[in-house]
Amino acid sequence: MKNTSPVEPKTSRQDYVKRIREREAAEKKRKEKWSKEFKQKMNSNNYTPIFNSTQNYNSTGQWSNITIADHTTTDTTLHVDGTLEVKGRDVLKELDEMRDALLLLKRDVDMEAKYPKLKELKDAYEAQLEKYKTWEALK
Repeated sequence: MKNTSPVEPKTSRQDYVKRIREREAAEKKRKEKWSKEFKQKMNSNNYTPIFNSTQNYNSTGQWSNITIADHTTTDTTLHVDGTLEVKGRDVLKELDEMRDALLLLKRDVDMEAKYPKLKELKDAYEAQLEKYKTWEALK
């Protein structure tokens, strides 16, 4: 009797790891390309986030009279210890709220690399969720 089940045959662990490595390599390439383009744009606009000597730290703990000097730098990484607020809104809190509103799963990439089943389960959940959303939209 022929199996007509829509279930796909299981792939081997080597195939799964190979696909992950291919995705990682593609993402690394994309990041390098983006980083190169970003540096070119930053250098062509002569924009660098270096403050000049007119900065004042006021009594409320905020910088005032800050201007951008015409200097160049190769460091394009911004490190923030503490909270990052823009116009009184905590950026990380806003991102967490967006993730929760969009029902995105919190992921642990290191654990997914160690336990490939976690990634498979996440992908299966997302695929099933999309099917249900489509079905609900058609109702």
